[in-house]
Amino acid sequence: MTNILITGCSSGIGKESALYLQTKGYRVFTTARKEEDVEELKGLGFEAFYLDVTKPKTIKKTLKKILKLTDGTLDVVFNNAGFGQPGAIEDITTDVLKEQFETNVFGLHEVTNQVLPIMKKQGYGKIIQHSSVLGLISLKFRGAYNASKYAIEGLTDTLRLELEESI
Repeated sequence: MTNILITGCSSGIGKESALYLQTKGYRVFTTARKEEDVEELKGLGFEAFYLDVTKPKTIKKTLKKILKLTDGTLDVVFNNAGFGQPGAIEDITTDVLKEQFETNVFGLHEVTNQVLPIMKKQGYGKIIQHSSVLGLISLKFRGAYNASKYAIEGLTDTLRLELEESI
């Protein structure tokens, strides 16, 4: 059975992807950063865990639990956690931009870096990075979000080149 970890399953694309994959027979490990969302996911039949991508210890703890349940393997990671900060560039403070990058870019990067040794050791695995068309083109009043998604595109394309023959 294929084991899939999805970050950011409290709503939207993460939750809907998990529900779809569940109907196809995949073993889906869902995560959320609010305990009430974790409980709701469990109520939907998922193996659900608290994971906040901005807190590396929660990533490590969750991966340890998942690996124990799967005899040390993880087939797919869908880095989905993220959010958008609307507003004109001139109105967005540096702190707001940092918050946007903390989740959308640095959190995604931390999950990726913690998962790569697992996948390299097992000799296979897929990492799916949730970006956006706004990582390829810009939309006004979405500067912080646009910038975070452009960053994901750059990191992911570079990672693809670096791992072409590794996993």
